[in-house]
Amino acid sequence: MNAKTNSSYHHGNLKEELISESLKMVESGGIASITLRELTNRLGTSRTALYRHFVSKEELLQEVIQAGFEKLDTYVFSTLDSDLDLTLKLHDVGKAYIDFAIKNPNLYRMIFGHELKEQREENCDINEREDAPGFHKLVDIIIDAQNANILKKDDAFMQATVMWSMLHGLSNLLIDGHVHIVDNIDTLFELSFKTLISGIALDLSE
Repeated sequence: MNAKTNSSYHHGNLKEELISESLKMVESGGIASITLRELTNRLGTSRTALYRHFVSKEELLQEVIQAGFEKLDTYVFSTLDSDLDLTLKLHDVGKAYIDFAIKNPNLYRMIFGHELKEQREENCDINEREDAPGFHKLVDIIIDAQNANILKKDDAFMQATVMWSMLHGLSNLLIDGHVHIVDNIDTLFELSFKTLISGIALDLSE
């Protein structure tokens, strides 16, 4: 790969380029592929220039994780039809989540993996909407479904956590090769989703 010239960064975009290139490195080679030497070589810049934006590799990785979560949230929610039935919204959120993990396995492993647990916990508190906007969008959909008498009026945060747990577990099983039914992923998701919804749906016969 040809190194980019330093002139590319005279307008203050080096920080964004460092994060973007780090994401590309993760997507192609996993988190272990990120070294400061390789990163700066790819961008044709120096570690001195890098350290003007990040005091350490750990700080860079915090930003990369955040950018990874933003990519996940964008993939899941950016094309969600606001006019959909609320149950279908939950369905499409879940399906998009699984699709993202399958299409971006290394990125998915990075943002949720144990290797960067400390960096992730620095600025990814699931209890804070600002730190986990995608999760809280899911909570909002569940609250709307409760108010529409579709789901039980239990703790919406807990219901969202249960759904996320199902999606995360299924995603990990698929991308790590523990479930060998590549041709039937949609069927597996549909059954999982129906099982989940049947557990939290409001029983109108009660």
